[in-house]
Amino acid sequence: MLITWNTNVNAPCCPGEIVAADGRTLLADNDYDWPGVAESFGWSIRLVQQSGREHYPARVDCDHAWSDGSIDCLECGVTSGEFIAAARDWLAEHNDVTADDPGYFA
Repeated sequence: MLITWNTNVNAPCCPGEIVAADGRTLLADNDYDWPGVAESFGWSIRLVQQSGREHYPARVDCDHAWSDGSIDCLECGVTSGEFIAAARDWLAEHNDVTADDPGYFA
């Protein structure tokens, strides 16, 4: 089933909702869910990169293998807050993007 990202919602502190082809909706109101929701529509946590942070090796292209965006990357030091903020920004800029449902409405 095709799903659509809708940013035109009247919900404080919420970037939007997932809309199923049959009209069902799922509000993305938990900030720790935003990286996963954004990835469902094409964003990648690999877009968030840091290098040379204190206590972390200088790594420009980290794949964040140990993070889903809701926890800090132990390899490069990108924080969950940075992943969440980047995902929220991406979601805010991508109204009406569509994707195959990965299981939200299964």
